[in-house]
Amino acid sequence: MATNANIGILVPGAFAGNPPTLDEYSQFFRSTEELGFHSLWVIDRVFHGINIIDPLLLLTCAATVTSRVRLGTAVYLFVLRNPVLAAKTIATLDYLSAGRVTLGISLGGRDNEFEPLGVSMKRRVSRFEEGLALMRQLFTEKDVTFHGRHFNVDNVNVDPKPVQKPSLPIIMGGSADAALKRSAELGDGWVAGGTSSPELFGEAWQKVRGYAQAAGKNPDSLESAKLIYVNVGDDRQKCKEELEAFTHPYYGPQYDVENFCAFGSAADCAAKIQPYIDAGAKTMMLGPAWPDVAQITRIAKEVLPLLK
Repeated sequence: MATNANIGILVPGAFAGNPPTLDEYSQFFRSTEELGFHSLWVIDRVFHGINIIDPLLLLTCAATVTSRVRLGTAVYLFVLRNPVLAAKTIATLDYLSAGRVTLGISLGGRDNEFEPLGVSMKRRVSRFEEGLALMRQLFTEKDVTFHGRHFNVDNVNVDPKPVQKPSLPIIMGGSADAALKRSAELGDGWVAGGTSSPELFGEAWQKVRGYAQAAGKNPDSLESAKLIYVNVGDDRQKCKEELEAFTHPYYGPQYDVENFCAFGSAADCAAKIQPYIDAGAKTMMLGPAWPDVAQITRIAKEVLPLLK
């Protein structure tokens, strides 16, 4: 691949109609690895009006039919989960995949997802930070004792541990200054969603780097990732309409495909992706509208050679 950035694929996981079958996903995962992509990424949502595939189950399926491609969440709604159970599942996935997991997390979620899951909106930040601290201990330590405001454990172990040492990378999503600060101070990097311009992405990434510097961390050691939906095709208008049909049921009709997505010819797509790399994205997550092998083949063979 011609670019210095890592190029991953966002696995389509939200569907207004029937979701893909396991066979369709399996072929897609194999092809992603065969085409040389760096990583596979999944989204997360507990409640929605459309079909959302569970992210960790989807990555488990991917792990069974691949051996090299990295497996990431972008992002897992960690604050909605019990951190002990999350640590158990994620550590197991890292073990079974031979150390390929990158965990992207956030304290986001829709308002109607918090209360039914027993999570206080008002206390979500403290729960997120405490849960993260506990999970990191469970990933790296034996006989963990932890007493906090939200979680209490005595002399417990989560085994097997992650294969990656000292631990698997944990990156964080969010666009508010507080989220950027947490990404720098508590995380191993930052991931941006599908709604920011290259200029806003670059400004936010520089903030993350500044917060890392202030915290005594090397900013160059942090990951920076960006999601952008992509549809390569000969009919630019049709490509746009297909992306609208895919993204609007998930984000809402206000989602601006024209400005936030890459579609049309390979040159058109590359021209929309490159500015994010220039603004500091080390990993680009390119999101097709369906687990379509022909689409990711076009991305690999036509778009990627145009990136630098």
